[in-house]
Amino acid sequence: MPQLSEYYNQSLTLPDILRRAASASENTVIGLLNDSGEDTITYSQLLKEATIIAVGLVNEGIKKGDKVIIATDNNRETLVILWGCFLCGAIPTVLQPPPTFSGYNPPVVKMLKVYEQLEQPLVFMSIIPAGADVPEMRFITAGYLNTHGTLPEVSIAANDLAFIQFSSGSTGDPKGIMLTHYNIMVNLDAIRIGLDFHPNEVTGNWMPLFHDMGLIGYHLTPLYCSIHQWHIETIDFIKNPGLWLDLLTQKNVKITGCPNFGLALTLRFIKRLKSRPHWDFSALEGLLNGAEPISVQIMNDFVKELKPYNFNSNAMMPVYGLAEASLAATFTPLMTPYVVTSFNAVSLDRDYSAVEVDTEDSNARLIAGVGVVLNDIQIRIVDHNNNEVAEGTAGIICLKGGSITAGYYNRPEESAVSFIDGWFNTGDIGFLYKGNYYISGREKDIIFKNGRHYFANDLEELAFNIEGITYGKVCFAGITDHKTGAETVIAFVAGSAGEKAQEMYRELRNLLRSTLGITLDELIMVRSNEIPKTSSGKLQRYKLIQRYLAGEFSNSVVTGTFPAKELE
Repeated sequence: MPQLSEYYNQSLTLPDILRRAASASENTVIGLLNDSGEDTITYSQLLKEATIIAVGLVNEGIKKGDKVIIATDNNRETLVILWGCFLCGAIPTVLQPPPTFSGYNPPVVKMLKVYEQLEQPLVFMSIIPAGADVPEMRFITAGYLNTHGTLPEVSIAANDLAFIQFSSGSTGDPKGIMLTHYNIMVNLDAIRIGLDFHPNEVTGNWMPLFHDMGLIGYHLTPLYCSIHQWHIETIDFIKNPGLWLDLLTQKNVKITGCPNFGLALTLRFIKRLKSRPHWDFSALEGLLNGAEPISVQIMNDFVKELKPYNFNSNAMMPVYGLAEASLAATFTPLMTPYVVTSFNAVSLDRDYSAVEVDTEDSNARLIAGVGVVLNDIQIRIVDHNNNEVAEGTAGIICLKGGSITAGYYNRPEESAVSFIDGWFNTGDIGFLYKGNYYISGREKDIIFKNGRHYFANDLEELAFNIEGITYGKVCFAGITDHKTGAETVIAFVAGSAGEKAQEMYRELRNLLRSTLGITLDELIMVRSNEIPKTSSGKLQRYKLIQRYLAGEFSNSVVTGTFPAKELE
């Protein structure tokens, strides 16, 4: 039985914790920053405004258990509608609002797929879209609702379905992860213990509410703990990462988070500054780094760059989680040094064995530990025959616990194969070593070549050594011909074809041969916006593979245009 805090009991539902937060303090706020300034709303105000929306939903004919999509343009509107759904028993899904409905548009593609999976629910947007490209959907705005009347009593139980979080789709089409009130509450309580929250503390966030880290980590968790929370609109952070750094200083933020791509964006911003700002990050105790494979180089560079501004390196927290676990699975303990270990890449890839080596070793691979398991989770690491492996041996990470989903919405077969003897198969590859868990790759992102396997993200990290290849602008994939068994290793790089691309291919091919003994078969140059990513920055390699197999890149291949001997 996991350790539980005084905040938890087994019957709690999401409406319960909003009412609790609303009555805890009149001065505890949700702060909302955008490019025009800041706004605040107390938990009490949120309850009042959400109740009005709940009345409107009931008047619209929405019943307990009905599905609702929220794809609105700003955080305040999203939160009020979200809680309106919770209060009347509707089951919401939050999606990225499409910037446009014309052309190739990943948010539109995802919305259409989710709309069909949820059997054509109401779709909340800030403005009803119009135009020839707009698909026929049940669009609605909050202002359209008839909000006259009172909210009828709705019986909501802890085991009722509360929310459907659609996966980011890094390895395939999005799947609807079903989370009950109980699932969410158990994970919120574990996060609360792991981050040691106390009254009047503050969280700061720029991640979108359509992502589980933004919604559950930085909205529901502080609300569960009845503490202050601040949010920056994601698009404003991308335009100006300084807004986030200013927020951390000005509001004395204790806990925040940032995946790799955000750290890289912030580093570029800081290095371009002409004068030193008056930042002070001494209040920060946790900067949670997760949601995508952790780059040790970017993490270390970030810590070094912020050190002059009183950033304590112990505040950097590599973590591991997934939407199927509600959110969090492992944390680096609060305010303890993060752990980076150098492993022999050959032993790890060939023998699944974690062998520590010197950082200067030619086969060294630096991997950040993601800490220890949260108190609501059990971890089991198994081989492909579902046999548990020993510490120091890499395998498939399987999870069990109260926060784990029961499965995927309307996908019983996929739900069934995701569980083995009650354990959820994450598809992630990892291992336990000297008390820390490490994530070394993802099963579907393994590239096979000459009888060995390689993780795509490791090849991408290595490629950063080539001039012209930067973070987020390279993607590796492997394709096996099912008839011949021939294996093709492909690198997709943002840029244009030509002599520079041919030289890049020579350098990259020689680097991979000399370092890993792997042969790069093709280099394909693509536009920067053609490298698809999820909302958390994960590369969607499968989409590039699909386009490659469809022959869309036939004019972009720069290999084979010069004698092979020139490559040596």
